[in-house]
Amino acid sequence: MNSSAFLRVDAQLPLTLLRCVRVQDTPAELLPDESPETFFPKRLGLSGVVEDQIRHFDRLARRRRRVESEQVQALLELIARRPDADAIFEAAGRQLADLRFRGLIGRLRRLTRRLPRALQRRATARGLRAAYGGILVASRLDVSSSPVEMRAIDALTAGLNSQGKACRLYGSLAEGLAELNGAVSVEAVHTQCQARGDDACHWVIEYRSPNADRRQSQ
Repeated sequence: MNSSAFLRVDAQLPLTLLRCVRVQDTPAELLPDESPETFFPKRLGLSGVVEDQIRHFDRLARRRRRVESEQVQALLELIARRPDADAIFEAAGRQLADLRFRGLIGRLRRLTRRLPRALQRRATARGLRAAYGGILVASRLDVSSSPVEMRAIDALTAGLNSQGKACRLYGSLAEGLAELNGAVSVEAVHTQCQARGDDACHWVIEYRSPNADRRQSQ
C-alpha cells in the first residue's frame, strides 16, 4: 500500500482541484443570467455535490485544517479518468503555486525575481520543500537546487491506476513556483514515475533561455 495514504493533506489541495473542475465544466457560451446546472446537468463540476464539497473544503482551508489523503486520492483518481485531466491538473498546480505567493510573505518572495538565476533556483527549491507534507504529499521528498530536481517516494499522485497522469499536478506546481521566482521559460520534465514502475517519481526543472527558440528558428 502507498504509505502516503496514511498522511493528511492541506485542504487547499482538494479545494483547488474542485474549483478547477468547476471552471473546466462551466460553458463559456451561456449568458450571465442563465444557469449552467440547468443546461448541463451531467457535468461533474456543475453538480450540487461538487458545490457542497467546494464549500466544505473552503471552510476547512480557512481554518487551516487538513483532510484524509484517501479523500484526495479518490478525487485525483476521478479527475485522472477525464479526457481533460491534463488541463485540470495543469491549472490546479499553477493555482497552488500562486497561493504560496500571496500576502506579505509573497510580496517579499517576489523580490527573488531580481536575483541571479542560481538564487532563483534556490528559492524555487525552498518553495518545493515548504510545500512538502501538505500539498506535495509523499512518504519522502528530496529536492536539490542546482539543477532544480525533485524526487518523491510514494507520491500521492502516483498511487493511482492512471499511469502517472495525476503527477502533472506536481510538475505544474514546480513550474509555477519557478516562474513566480523569476524564470521566464521552464518545464518540469517527469523523467521517472512510480506509477509506471520506477522506484520513485522524479522531476527535473529545465530552465530555458527566452531567446533559445528564436535562435533555433533563424
